Amino acid sequence: MPRSVLNNTVVPLLRQLTKKLGPQQAKNELRWMADHVRKAIPTKLTAEHATSARLWRDQPAPSAEETEVASKRFSSVQWAWLRQAVHDRVETNKPLQYILGTQPFGNASLLTRAPVLIPRWETEEWVLKLSDMIRAENTGLLNILDACTGSGCVALGLACALPRESVHITGVDVSHDACDLAIENLLRNKKAKQAVEFQRLDLNEQGVASELKSRGMWDMVVANPPYVTPNEYAELDPDVKDWEDVRALVPGDPMDVDQSGLSFVVRLAQLARELGLADGESTNLPRLVVEIGGAHQVDGARQAMHDNGFNLTEVWKDMAGIDRVVLGYHKT
Repeated sequence: MPRSVLNNTVVPLLRQLTKKLGPQQAKNELRWMADHVRKAIPTKLTAEHATSARLWRDQPAPSAEETEVASKRFSSVQWAWLRQAVHDRVETNKPLQYILGTQPFGNASLLTRAPVLIPRWETEEWVLKLSDMIRAENTGLLNILDACTGSGCVALGLACALPRESVHITGVDVSHDACDLAIENLLRNKKAKQAVEFQRLDLNEQGVASELKSRGMWDMVVANPPYVTPNEYAELDPDVKDWEDVRALVPGDPMDVDQSGLSFVVRLAQLARELGLADGESTNLPRLVVEIGGAHQVDGARQAMHDNGFNLTEVWKDMAGIDRVVLGYHKT
């Protein structure tokens, strides 16, 4: 990522961020904010921009010292945006990705907006690994269902990493906010335009498998589903709990006594079986690919896949060494 040298222009802001984030993370985040403000924020204020960015809301006027040093690096509008951004990060726990409004994801460029789940590096990692696997097999056109699509990161990450005409991916989500953002991200990533579509769909509704089967044969289901347990949710940082949709994090009711976090993983295994993915010819590609939260969910996820006809499973660790993905295969 671009690196900017921080000087006295932003020292007062750096001090605010350091109290929340610690010195190194504060420097990194303020550097990214500074890079963003120079590229994305106009140097002249317009009524529309002032309203949409809420530049002056709840913000005291800059001090004489701040005004003097800011003029050396930023316009008054850019300085106002930067001060508002730091305020939101510190006082309201707004995640950096929502402040910047964008997030790279493999070869895709994604818009980010609350309350839609922010794409994580752990998901990006396995999506790129899966795309390499698909490319190596060169099986022709694959019809893939991306469940719990959220921002569309998995579908778009795969489509942007693979040759044209190699996949068709349908991303579905129960959230209207997620579907709206995913469609915006599709329009933003032109390479994926012919390979990806998004729609709102509740995978827990009766008859959903029949509806999906009416569209043809499916080759794979992929998902970053909700898998946070209620106990884990209670311990999450405010940056997550205050901003991201609980439905994208916790399956079912966050106050549910079920502590496994795997109820939606079980549902996905059932759905994949209902779509015929545990039958037919053997293939080297997985039929079901599901992200999980760590080693404590491996056995349960594997059991759900075995119970639904996937006779071989595999676990991928992420770069931090955490069990991150369980894959289900059909082997004959």
